[in-house]
Amino acid sequence: MKKSRLLAPFLGAVLFSQGAVHAADDALEQRLQRLERRVGHITELMLEVQALKRTNRELQGQVEEQQHMLERLRKKQRELYLDLDERLGHLQGGAPAAAPAPEERPAEAPAAKPVPGSPTAPPPAAPSSSSNPAREQADYDAAYAWLHPSKRRYKDAINGFNAFLAKYPQSDLADNALYWLGESYYVTQDNKSALAAFDRLLKEFPSSDKVPGALLKKGYILDAMGKRKEARDTLQQVLDRYPSSSVASMAKARLKHMKSR
Repeated sequence: MKKSRLLAPFLGAVLFSQGAVHAADDALEQRLQRLERRVGHITELMLEVQALKRTNRELQGQVEEQQHMLERLRKKQRELYLDLDERLGHLQGGAPAAAPAPEERPAEAPAAKPVPGSPTAPPPAAPSSSSNPAREQADYDAAYAWLHPSKRRYKDAINGFNAFLAKYPQSDLADNALYWLGESYYVTQDNKSALAAFDRLLKEFPSSDKVPGALLKKGYILDAMGKRKEARDTLQQVLDRYPSSSVASMAKARLKHMKSR
């Protein structure tokens, strides 16, 4: 009897400690489960982040590809426009005709010696812009040939027209050379140089038949530069000054497009 009374507290303590151990195990198990769930969430988030990064790289690649495609389309559009403009130039008679062969001139008689007391002989006439019109025409044609759709070597055309203008600044073809120089810069997206060429044409040759086209291109370039008011004013000049020209409809269409943006 005494032994059972002594064992009772001991057994109670053992049972209590076992209960405490089981409770601690349960708590630990619950903590482990919570940690496993958190780790699972973190793993899912990491996978989602990796998937987002992969999608972002794919989208970035698509954007770059579309940018390259857009750039190619812009270049193609400019080339097609230049070809169309060339055809319009021929329809307008803007392209110069081949220079006629130089006429045969009779040999000049030697000038007579001035008689004492006679009036001073008049000064000789000013020389023409080119002593060899055929050579001048050939140089122009050589630069213009680079713009042909089968070649489209615009940098060579730029060099050719710049060389022509430096060599023949007073040529009857100088306004045409300036116009096609501006077109060559325009199609290579050098808008600043193109604008300078067209402005020079408008300033130095205000009566040229290339003025309507130069005004139109100037309006296009100003619009591309974000100078909308100047662009509208320039395009409106085409309509006001040259309403019956072939470029007037193009200026009108561009103004309409600008209003819709």
